[in-house]
Amino acid sequence: MPGTYSQASLAAHFENTNRRLEQIEAQLALVSEKLGLTFAESTSSVPAEVVELARTGNKLRAMTRYKELTGASTDEARDIVVGL
Repeated sequence: MPGTYSQASLAAHFENTNRRLEQIEAQLALVSEKLGLTFAESTSSVPAEVVELARTGNKLRAMTRYKELTGASTDEARDIVVGL
């Protein structure tokens, strides 16, 4: 039925989108390097521990840890973690 999405189909869609974004960022980093430009990964300012928690699916713990480490608000932490 059009307009109806399962959790599995959404997860697959986001996984595919994230994989494509990783490939695009890798290509952009390579092009930047060849042109002598600086390229900062989108996660470069986020503590590695937070990135790992988010990537393993523990987004709530990642948000909490980001808040603990940075003093960010809940909204800021959510935006950062969702962006990972």
